[in-house]
Amino acid sequence: MKQYVLPALIANAAGLGIHWIYDHEYLKDFAKKQSLLFMKQEKEHFDKAKPSFYVYPDAEVGDVSVQGHILKWLFKALKDNPDYTAEEFEKMLYKKFKPGGDYKGYVESYGKEQVFNHLIKDLKQDIEKIEPNDHQLVGFMPYLVALELGMSNEEAFEFTKIYSQDDIYLEFFKLFDVLLDRIPELGMKEAVKSIIEESPAGFIDVFKKAIEMDDTNEFVEEHAGRACPIKHALPVMIHLLYHTESYEEAIKESALIGGAVSDRNMLLGVFWAQVSDIPKEWQDKVNY
Repeated sequence: MKQYVLPALIANAAGLGIHWIYDHEYLKDFAKKQSLLFMKQEKEHFDKAKPSFYVYPDAEVGDVSVQGHILKWLFKALKDNPDYTAEEFEKMLYKKFKPGGDYKGYVESYGKEQVFNHLIKDLKQDIEKIEPNDHQLVGFMPYLVALELGMSNEEAFEFTKIYSQDDIYLEFFKLFDVLLDRIPELGMKEAVKSIIEESPAGFIDVFKKAIEMDDTNEFVEEHAGRACPIKHALPVMIHLLYHTESYEEAIKESALIGGAVSDRNMLLGVFWAQVSDIPKEWQDKVNY
């Protein structure tokens, strides 16, 4: 049975120690001394590397980012109850993220907006709620759960709407289905190359650059970015899928890029896990 959630979580945990260090030169130099993977976030590194955002000071080696937690929570909820709804999940997220909630860690902007919307409703405040309009990788967490549990893309998109109403996510769900089907048959490079022209229109040109350019840093600087929005992360993902040879290599190269390492790693891990082994020692380090 193919797995999708576990490879995503392992890849996420691997990068948390340097997640949101954007100084790739600092990471490149540090990588000469030790591995960048499965580290605890240390304030001294974030102080030296600029820009950087030190937001997981209490995370242990093997922990996951908030998006990794969202993936775990949704997977468990839908596995336990296939009739679980997006409305129920949004209420669960509110209970976890609100002040005094049982999640102890960093909450990203979309989570804070959810808390805000629930609070103004609970307090009966005449304040306009914030409409979900996020374009980060969190919108793909329902897709990964759907793959694992045999749900449709349309069912997954109902949960993605918690974060964004943009149909671009549904377009990518369908494109990624095609990629997953082709990887075992064609191999990673040919499979990636085969989907470029089938990609959403606004991404075709940058995806072409992603496979044409060999210099990763030049590509990231000129055509993509290091952050979590899909306009940054998906071109980087396509570049790394095409220019690496294994799950392990892809995750190591992603770490050197910096930025939203843990969250970008999840999709990288899912695709490479279909045809590449995950190091056993990595699996043993994750706090499930």
